[in-house]
Amino acid sequence: MSAMICWRSSESGKQARYGEGMIALKFLARGAVGPFTGFVWPSPAGSTAGAWVESPPERFPERGIHACLVEHLPYWTDDELWEVELSDEKILRSAMQIVASRGRLVERVAAWTPRLAQEFGQACALKARDRAVELMKQGTRLAEAEQLFACRSIAELEKVARPMSAQSKTDSLSNIAGYVADAATFARISDVATASYIAAELARVTSGSMQGFLLERSWQGRWIADRLRLAHGSPHVSV
Repeated sequence: MSAMICWRSSESGKQARYGEGMIALKFLARGAVGPFTGFVWPSPAGSTAGAWVESPPERFPERGIHACLVEHLPYWTDDELWEVELSDEKILRSAMQIVASRGRLVERVAAWTPRLAQEFGQACALKARDRAVELMKQGTRLAEAEQLFACRSIAELEKVARPMSAQSKTDSLSNIAGYVADAATFARISDVATASYIAAELARVTSGSMQGFLLERSWQGRWIADRLRLAHGSPHVSV
C-alpha cells in the first residue's frame, strides 16, 4: 500500500506528502505515556522524530501500535495529542482505531490543551441537553424543557437536570435528564472521555440504534477536528 498523510493542519499549511509511513494521531497521558500500558514513548528532539517503537510480530495485532484517524479521536481523548508516523508494512483499520506494527512520535499537537479538552466536554454535555430538550417538548414536558434550555453554564445544567432525573426511575424522560446531569457532572470535572461517552450513549438510547451512537461520535470527531483545524476529509489508509 502507499504511505500517505491522513490529516494536515490548515493553520500550518502542511500538505499531504509521501514518506516512509502514514501520519496519524495518537492520544497519550501527560509525559507521552501510554494510558493503558504505562509505556513512555521516545519523544522527538527538535525537528527529529522520536525513535521507532515496534510490536513483536507474534503479538500483532493484539499488541500493536494504536493510533487514530480524525473520526476515531473522541474514543481516546487524553492529556496529550501527538502526530505519529506509522510504518505502512502492516496497518489494520477498525471502527475505533488503526493498528500498525511500528510507530514513532513526530510532533505534539499543541492546540489540544486542557482548556480545549474542557470545552469539548462542555460541548458534548450541551448537545445532550439539546437532545433532551427536544424530546421533552415532544413529551409535553415544556416547563422542564425550558428550564434545561435556559441553563447558561455546565454547573447550572447539572443543578437543574439532577432533580429532574430523580422524579421517576421508570419514566423515560426522567432517565434522559439523568444522562444530561451525568454528562454535565463529568464535563464540570473535566472528565471529557466520560462526558462524551454519555452523550453518545444518550444518542443511542433515544434513537433506538447503534447508528445514533456512531453519528454522535462522528459529530464529536468533527468538533475536535474543526477546533484543531484538522482536515477530517483528507485521505486515509485503505486496507
